[in-house]
Amino acid sequence: MSAMDPRELDSAGVPVPGQPSAEAVATSREPQHWGRAMAVAISKLADQLTSEDGHEALLGRELRLRITADPDGVRIAVWCLPED
Repeated sequence: MSAMDPRELDSAGVPVPGQPSAEAVATSREPQHWGRAMAVAISKLADQLTSEDGHEALLGRELRLRITADPDGVRIAVWCLPED
């Protein structure tokens, strides 16, 4: 498990600097097994935001989720969309 670059991808897949992000690896390709990796990634993202906004930093924020193949299963990436 590792952190992603602190970037967000717009709808065209173009990186937008400055958006907090995190990722984790699930060791299965079965979607019903991805919950722990998703929780780890969201927890890492919350930790990044905690220093900025306090413990409720993710409330009301829009997040994007991307799932990609990984040699050991899948990589779960989450990041914050820019606030309006």
